[in-house]
Amino acid sequence: MTPSHAPRPPDAAMQDHTPDARIADAIDRVLEAEHATAAAIAAAQDDAQAGVEAAREARRLILEKARDRVLLLHERAQRRLDDTLRALDAQAASSVADDTALAAVTDAAVARVAARLTTGSPA
Repeated sequence: MTPSHAPRPPDAAMQDHTPDARIADAIDRVLEAEHATAAAIAAAQDDAQAGVEAAREARRLILEKARDRVLLLHERAQRRLDDTLRALDAQAASSVADDTALAAVTDAAVARVAARLTTGSPA
């Protein structure tokens, strides 16, 4: 046998990069890249979903805080309205008392004038 045609060890045949082996290696690299890409996409989707959930939670907290503030403002406005209504009721009550007193003074004055006019003497 000549040196160029010497039998190769079995491992050497495995390492031979024939066109079929190069194609198989290329396909393997493409499959690995596809797998890595799919994993990266899945991770990105998980991150995006976590971001969406965090945004939803933040929105929920903001809405709760806004509702609490609106309720507090409503309660304060209701208290001020109640205080104003009480003050108006008190004014109306004192006005009725003033009207009653004014009516009594008016009645007394009319009675004196009537007495003067009818009897001719001051009452």
